[in-house]
Amino acid sequence: MRNPNKGLTLDDFSKLSDDRFKLDSRKIRKNIARLIEADGIMLPVDRLIRGYYLSEKPYIWINRLGIQKRADSLLVILENAGTCGVNTKILRVKQLKDDLYRMRTLQIDAESGDINMLMARLEYNLTKSYLRYSSILRFGISNPDYLYNNFEKLENDSVSERYRQLSDLKIERPNAEFIQQALAKALNDSINDFFVTLQPKSKLYRSLLNLLGQQNLKPAYRMKLLCNIERCRWRLTKFPDNEIERRIEANIPSYSVRAIDNGNVLYMRMACGALKHKTPLLASNVMRMDINPQWIVPKSIAKGFIHRPEYMHRMGMFVYDKKEGRLSPEQASYERMMNGEQYIIQSGGPKNSLGRIIFRFDNGFSVFLHDTSSPGVFKRAGRAVSHGCIRVEKPYELALFLMKDEDDELADKLKYSMTVNLFEDNDSIPNKNIDKKKMVRTLYVKPPVPIFITYYTIYYDESGHIVDYQDVYGYDAALEKQLKPFVE
Repeated sequence: MRNPNKGLTLDDFSKLSDDRFKLDSRKIRKNIARLIEADGIMLPVDRLIRGYYLSEKPYIWINRLGIQKRADSLLVILENAGTCGVNTKILRVKQLKDDLYRMRTLQIDAESGDINMLMARLEYNLTKSYLRYSSILRFGISNPDYLYNNFEKLENDSVSERYRQLSDLKIERPNAEFIQQALAKALNDSINDFFVTLQPKSKLYRSLLNLLGQQNLKPAYRMKLLCNIERCRWRLTKFPDNEIERRIEANIPSYSVRAIDNGNVLYMRMACGALKHKTPLLASNVMRMDINPQWIVPKSIAKGFIHRPEYMHRMGMFVYDKKEGRLSPEQASYERMMNGEQYIIQSGGPKNSLGRIIFRFDNGFSVFLHDTSSPGVFKRAGRAVSHGCIRVEKPYELALFLMKDEDDELADKLKYSMTVNLFEDNDSIPNKNIDKKKMVRTLYVKPPVPIFITYYTIYYDESGHIVDYQDVYGYDAALEKQLKPFVE
């Protein structure tokens, strides 16, 4: 049989060429630049993606043979992003599916653009979707320090606006190092393993995701879940591990403190800042405990005591003058008080507003955990009543938790110091019968124990069940506005 292809030359094959399917790396680069120029920046990671491609770094998903198989692995993950509450629209899932189909079937037409535009769009959108989703799972969407420190106006005039500082969490944000790590995982075909490592490992986070997966959720409750899932994703620069085995959590909406040690939980009620004196969100380490502390009365409160010497005597208060030292309540001066030259100080003891013990940790708000002289507050349902500090229901038990391995003798001394009557008459005459050998004034926490002041409106109750709480400070509403474009 005669061979019909005998005598074919390269010229014969050139006739089969179709310009519609010619890949040109330079054209792809130019098209990516055009896409970047037309595209907006919704998330911090978008800016980093822009820098990557404008620096002409290697392609991740395409090559001269077409589309890498890793693109299909990524698409499967992106299609299921809704299970984590992320809107697939911002991940451009539909566009990616359509473009992958066109590329695989070579349906190049006016709608899709030429092949170099199609390849540019796939490369850019795959990277953008991959890094957006990775970033959301690893860092969350919002920055709480920016959000809450622009929440409540402190002062408003014709020149500037000032806001009350309500957060000092200092969370991690996506950076060039994270981008390099993520793209290295993609190039090594380790996408699935990478996504496993991104999400928080906390029990609360897993519980919230399980609740999110339930059918027929009311829109308002679903949004509340998404707000709290977002909070779980905030990773603190000071404490990257969001599930430290030994820690204290003071959660504002639940009005509760949980002291946790390897899964064992000491639970107690708390009272926190009133709406006008919101307790700030922060993370620190409890460094020491002061027993029978003095209270330096804030100016906003002290000015109401200046002309009430009888009350000040009864409550064990005195005046401290920077020039003259300790003075009697009758010598209080409004002018010197307002100028910071005098202070009203309340002596330590059972009538002290700080109670018998205070738990100190570094922070820029002068906020601490402490006992209270008014334990009846813990019987209230709403306990946002303080000037910012947190009053705890079980101060002695919390102190024992922080002491951990200290001996029983020291625990007995602590109990004695917290219950002995320091004064005989109106908190002014010292009790001469105090056993000074049993008295302790300061205990240092070694090693320091992390403390987190948090704001979860879906959180644990006393029995460890997940419960829905009131949005005490209105933070959910503010967070919801930032999340809406990104969640579903």
